[in-house]
Amino acid sequence: MEFARNQSECRARRVQFFCLLAVLLITLVFFLLEDRASGLAYLLVERWITLPAMVFLGISLCREGDNRWQLYAGLAMIALFFLIQVLHLVLESEAKQIGTFVCAYGLCFPFAAATRDEKAQIGLKWMAGLFLTVGAVLTIYTALLLLNAVPAYLSNYLYWDGSRLFAMGHPNICATLLMISMVFCAGLALKSRKLWVKIGLSVLMLVQFFALSLTNGRTTIILTCLLLGGIACCVIRGRGWKRAALALLAAVVVMAAAFGASRAIYGWNQDRLLRQYTQSVSAVEAEAPKPPASEDSAVPPVLVANEYQGTLSGDLKTLNGRTYIWKYALAALGENPRIKFIGTEYVEMILSRYIASPLYHTHNSWLEALYRMGLPGLAAALVITVLAVWSALVVLWRNTDLWKSCIALLTLCLLGCAMLEPYLFVADVSYFYLDFLFLMCLGYLCLWRKEKDA
Repeated sequence: MEFARNQSECRARRVQFFCLLAVLLITLVFFLLEDRASGLAYLLVERWITLPAMVFLGISLCREGDNRWQLYAGLAMIALFFLIQVLHLVLESEAKQIGTFVCAYGLCFPFAAATRDEKAQIGLKWMAGLFLTVGAVLTIYTALLLLNAVPAYLSNYLYWDGSRLFAMGHPNICATLLMISMVFCAGLALKSRKLWVKIGLSVLMLVQFFALSLTNGRTTIILTCLLLGGIACCVIRGRGWKRAALALLAAVVVMAAAFGASRAIYGWNQDRLLRQYTQSVSAVEAEAPKPPASEDSAVPPVLVANEYQGTLSGDLKTLNGRTYIWKYALAALGENPRIKFIGTEYVEMILSRYIASPLYHTHNSWLEALYRMGLPGLAAALVITVLAVWSALVVLWRNTDLWKSCIALLTLCLLGCAMLEPYLFVADVSYFYLDFLFLMCLGYLCLWRKEKDA
């Protein structure tokens, strides 16, 4: 009887891992297709990613074990989401983004506990493999751009936006994906015992930092510098105040050096693109008459996007205009009180009444949760935030395992990115992979938090 039960448990666990593998493969197809498939990637995610999540939920509920609160918490979030979507269906429009939300809270969040994978961490390593693959693709994209060798079928989706690296739909998204890949490179390099693996991952991390600098995603770059400093601190720290002081000093040096290097790399690329532009038009200007001078013509087209972005020092006051967006978004809540209770599907339409420029979201994950799911959704997002910060800090304090420290730092950095973009909590179809990663990391951190040391 015991043997049969063990065999059944093994089969059930194997199915759970197959479900995760299916989700990761669908996500990889989403990355590789981007917008080139005319919406096929989004349709694939919305229609099919729910199936492995439902199978995973069924298997997990049938298995016995401890630490099932993550599973029940995920089910509660799904129930809340479906209740709100039913209200939206009745009052507004067709319910949206069901697949990604179900998969985020029904599979990714409870995965570690449901599969008892906190020791082997197989699922987390698979997730790391996905983002390492995407990071490697982005480094190839960067090389193609620098060599002016972008193939025709990629030209509309891979280019210089001003002098910013544009890929995966937006420079900021590209920057976030590179930051994530860098963390996994660092964590796996520190975890591996093979020298060639350490060297290979370290080289890949440096190349990705170079590509990250070219995006000029300033918030992500600052968070990446903090993250690199945090990793350096975790590597050096030890018992005693002298070792702790040395670790903090090393962290500051690493952060300052990384930020300075990033600015230098971006400045070099600006100068390089400007030289290319000047050389390409010099012959034409010599033969053709010059157009009348204007204010717009003072800035070469290759740098126009940078003019709209502003400067780092100037944008710190408004977080590149985010504070104005938040101000108008909060004002809109006063005129649309129903949003506070059940949320809305029409975030873009509501914001467009207050801001002339097109806005598809509120540029803040917690504010977006309020707009999409009302106060219950915001309350759930705040609970998840507290749980993530608490778990990450406890793991950083108690554990000496550098891989776990990297995961904790990554979780905190994702929360930092979520301050300026709607990356988390609502499992938006455009950023669902960030929700998947964040919630899976959180599931492992919740289990690691209970360990005294590792």
